[in-house]
Order: sequence, then structure tokens, then C-alpha cells
Amino acid sequence: MPMKRLFHCLLIAFAALVVSLPSHSAMVGTAQVQGNQISIDQGSITTQRAWIREQLVVGGVEVAHASMRVAALTDAQVTQIHQRIDEAPAGGNTLIIVFLILVITELMGFTDIVPSWP
Repeated sequence: MPMKRLFHCLLIAFAALVVSLPSHSAMVGTAQVQGNQISIDQGSITTQRAWIREQLVVGGVEVAHASMRVAALTDAQVTQIHQRIDEAPAGGNTLIIVFLILVITELMGFTDIVPSWP
């Protein structure tokens, strides 16, 4: 029985380790912020907005919703999305998060997914 409990604890620790993401923070100076300003051409912004709208529709978003979402974006956001839309994840790690929530609630006794679990 103790080995089984140890195995479960190691499994949970491994799952928590897999999900944890590294975070980095640092001070940002004024010169760095001013150096990152984006010069925006209004003609290209219009074409970028249309392209992003098309990509959203191809991805399954309704045309009306895609138009509203793109209209709500600032010009800097449109430029950034246009540059990085192929790199962006489509859904995220929701499956892992749901799994961890279920394991934690099972260990705390709020749910009874695995009846023989201590």
C-alpha cells in the first residue's frame, strides 16, 4: 500500500512539473520601450486587417464575429498578429489543466473519479 501511495504522489509531482512553465522578469528601461515602437503604414494595416479576418474565417469563426474582433484591435496589435499568426497556438493546454484540476480535487476528496484511490 505505501508503494502505491508513493507512486500516486510521484505521478502528481511529475504532472505538476510538466505543466509548470518558466517565467522571466526583468526591468524595462525607457530607451528599450521607445526603441520598440512600431512605425505603421495605414495602407498596409487595411490589407493586414483583411488578411487576419480571412484567416479567422478559415479557422472557423463566423464572418460577423471575425469582423468585430479585427475591428477591436489596435494598429499595433494588427501588425503583431500579422507577423506571428503562424506561430500562435490554436488552443492551448486546456486538457492538461483539466486533468490537474481533476487530480487535485480527487486527492482533496471533493470528487470520486477513482473509487479505490485513498
